[in-house]
Amino acid sequence: MNERYDDFDRLEVLTRITGILVNKTPLRIGVGREETPLRIGVGREAPLGSAVDLAPLRIVFADGRTNPYIPGSSIKGVLRSLAESIAKAQGHSVHGPWDFEAVENEAKNGEYCLICGIFGSTKLASHVRVYDAYPESYAPTFVKTGVGINRDFRGAQPGVLYTEEQVVPGVRWDFKMDVINIRVFPEPLDERGRLLRRVIDMLVKGMVQVGARRTIGYGLVELKDSRYEVYEVKGGALVKTSEGNLT
Repeated sequence: MNERYDDFDRLEVLTRITGILVNKTPLRIGVGREETPLRIGVGREAPLGSAVDLAPLRIVFADGRTNPYIPGSSIKGVLRSLAESIAKAQGHSVHGPWDFEAVENEAKNGEYCLICGIFGSTKLASHVRVYDAYPESYAPTFVKTGVGINRDFRGAQPGVLYTEEQVVPGVRWDFKMDVINIRVFPEPLDERGRLLRRVIDMLVKGMVQVGARRTIGYGLVELKDSRYEVYEVKGGALVKTSEGNLT
């Protein structure tokens, strides 16, 4: 019998992790659905009036500034995928987030798998919140021209050129993540906490990629200047019980 993972009726421990994400290689979180450049006109959904075929997602701030940003859902999705890979390597039974039959069975039995017990499913809320990461200041970009590759002839496909806009390496992004009712720091107390700790360590060590073009090394990020703060309910108030650096 698994531990109770649907424990959102109470708050026992809240851990906040903060720091600065630095992209070590070019980065682009794409706009809309994208296909391979060889498929002309399919899935290229750059913003109206964009000068490039593949543009990064942008947000407009209250002061009128427009900047690329990293959606929290993108970071969380990558962390979940890494956690799934580690859990499988350890022999845990893991199903995909869209395996609706498995999700329904878990909800009926009240026994959720390790990954759903951390990141949630369509039947269980997530114990992890990852916030959108905005650049500290300005996020410069550059435009790269590419050519579609013909996989049959293993060469460039004539007439298939495309342009993509990437954020330059070295941009600093504010990072914030909350973990609810899973004790990760100072020391994990269960398998969920240990698994989350391993994934966060990979982020700190610069071993995580987000966004497009990961197969050619883009989107490599490192969490710097990172800290954790642990809060618990004591005497009816949320009190900080521990804190420390991750690096």
